[in-house]
Amino acid sequence: MEQTSNKGLLIGIVVAAALIFAGLVWAIVAAPSGTGPVSSENVSFSDSLSTPFVGLENSPVVVRMYSDFQCPACKSAEPGVRAAIEKYKDRVKFIWKDFPLIGTHQNARGAANVARCSQDQGKFWEMHDLLYSKQEIWSPQPDPRASFEEYASQLKLDIDAFKSCLDAKKNDDKIMADEAEGTKNGVNATPTFYVNKTQYVGMPAEQWSTVLDAALASASSSK
Repeated sequence: MEQTSNKGLLIGIVVAAALIFAGLVWAIVAAPSGTGPVSSENVSFSDSLSTPFVGLENSPVVVRMYSDFQCPACKSAEPGVRAAIEKYKDRVKFIWKDFPLIGTHQNARGAANVARCSQDQGKFWEMHDLLYSKQEIWSPQPDPRASFEEYASQLKLDIDAFKSCLDAKKNDDKIMADEAEGTKNGVNATPTFYVNKTQYVGMPAEQWSTVLDAALASASSSK
């Protein structure tokens, strides 16, 4: 009887240890790595009039955010990104760049199209926020179209226009142009941020102020 009890206890300890280990692995994978900075004069960007952005349009400091709506690390980075936008939007321009990891995230490209079709109706950032907040729901679905249409209804979009946009893949070329630009610039993970021409792979929330204050000071001194 005691032997059976000890065996059960041992199994419980092994299972608990395995769960703890899995949790640590997930935390490492999901958390922004914060590697960088890497500066290069060889990077180039093509920001069109349709590129989603928020902040000061003509700012000398531009943050380009290569991200993937299905990426857990991107979702983990969002609180820091949003806090930086709120703090610096009167001085810095923040530009969204699609970088769907198509090989590992089967719904990422579709989600990018959802956000761009929402942009056509003036609701890109609202859909951006919804996709991240609902990521655990739509991400594992074999076909998340119904979820996407539900989110469009929540935002009071013209559903017929939204569906037509998705069916036609109206904005897919823009999404893949962002992806190609990122690849050319050396992006191979998400989220990757460029502050002007300096690359950061991930960015811990506490690092944003240091990086942006330095970039603003540098821009001011070079006038």
